[in-house]
Amino acid sequence: MRALTLREKWLLGLCIGVIFAVGNAFAARSVLKVLRGSDSKIATLESTLADHEMWVEGAPTAEAREKWLAEKMPPLGGASMGKLQGDLIQSLQDELFERKLRIERQSLQDIVSSAFYTEVSVRLEVKGNEAVVLEWLTTLQGPEKFQIIKSLELKLDNKSKEIEPQAECEITIARWYHPESGEPLTSKEAEGVEKKQG
Repeated sequence: MRALTLREKWLLGLCIGVIFAVGNAFAARSVLKVLRGSDSKIATLESTLADHEMWVEGAPTAEAREKWLAEKMPPLGGASMGKLQGDLIQSLQDELFERKLRIERQSLQDIVSSAFYTEVSVRLEVKGNEAVVLEWLTTLQGPEKFQIIKSLELKLDNKSKEIEPQAECEITIARWYHPESGEPLTSKEAEGVEKKQG
């Protein structure tokens, strides 16, 4: 085997350098690709970690809420949905009668059942003294009542010949009870129900 000339050595070195450079370029490209994917994975994991930390910090509050609901939310008590709706509309009629407000129309709404509550609701159209209507509206909701105003439309009755300003109110009021099982579901049970429904 003969010795390489200076030009051949130079070409061999250049060839090895090119191979080395191309190899490094491919290696750098694959490393950068992995690193770019890692950035998005890190961002996703940081977001997940922040969510989990938030849930851990909020766990005592959530447990206190669940305990309060278990103690305070009224149970169905074996009553039919019709009876519960009847009780709701009767109590509202009594309140309106005491305040001398007129019920123009009333209707029972669909019953809503969820993992956390069963809801009965009624829709009323009420007319009467504006101040009395407003005062009545302030009494409808409260933490112990488990009653909510689902929709409300309030307007002045400009056609009325009464001395005091009159108001017309269309309102849907709902009352919540423990779910049909009689006990609220735990967070894990509720997740299972949501997965089955999804």
